[in-house]
Amino acid sequence: MHQAKPSDKSLDLRPDKQRGLMRWVRRVVRWAVRTACLLMTLAVVFVVAAWVLGNTPVNTDFQSAGEEGIEIVILNNGVHADIVVPLDHPEFRWRDYLAPSHFIAPSSEYRYALFGWGNRHFYMETRTWDDVKVMTVLRAFAGIGDTVVHVELCSHNSWDSERSRKIRISPDQFRKLSAFLLETMKTSEDGKLVPVPNAHYHDSDAFYEAKGSYHLFRTCNVWAGAGLKKAGIRVGYWTVTPGLLFACLPT
Repeated sequence: MHQAKPSDKSLDLRPDKQRGLMRWVRRVVRWAVRTACLLMTLAVVFVVAAWVLGNTPVNTDFQSAGEEGIEIVILNNGVHADIVVPLDHPEFRWRDYLAPSHFIAPSSEYRYALFGWGNRHFYMETRTWDDVKVMTVLRAFAGIGDTVVHVELCSHNSWDSERSRKIRISPDQFRKLSAFLLETMKTSEDGKLVPVPNAHYHDSDAFYEAKGSYHLFRTCNVWAGAGLKKAGIRVGYWTVTPGLLFACLPT
């Protein structure tokens, strides 16, 4: 029996399809390589810029207020920075703003308030390091979601010296720092702070609705640096990490 030969047309289609597929694969590979190179370049630029700006101080004329000054503390847990201020100093009484009803177990024995700012979902869904989720971190760095201020009441202002820095500032500097903290927090129509209902880590802390957007370029450490900068305290120009925040702080 005579077997029909494939037509010339069918013989030509297969090589054309293979060549088209190879061209498409090469384009994808080139795009992937270029994208990877671009991302690596941007990452290097980000790291270098952060290091340079974090080690470039502002308020270089700052001088400690000495024993007569008001002592504040900057805390570093390795990732996040907090600012600790006295609750009842006559220059700015934080107890007038932090109502006892905002806390599960308020007490007159507390003498200091610890302030931190950050992405709402990350802050409230990540109580411990075991609770960290990749998507929560990525959403925060992308600027997705609202922000909150976390306030914790403390009876002391002494922490491990390796993760804290005590600074004595003038009354005017303390008022400016307190004004910055207050301005970060949202207020109701009657001017009172807005606590997040039923949001606590423990009996002596509370979350408050906050202003501003958290993202890769404005982290909690950048926020802390901005407050110190506004108060006239020596600090780096752009403090993305707690290490860069501490780099230029007075010793």
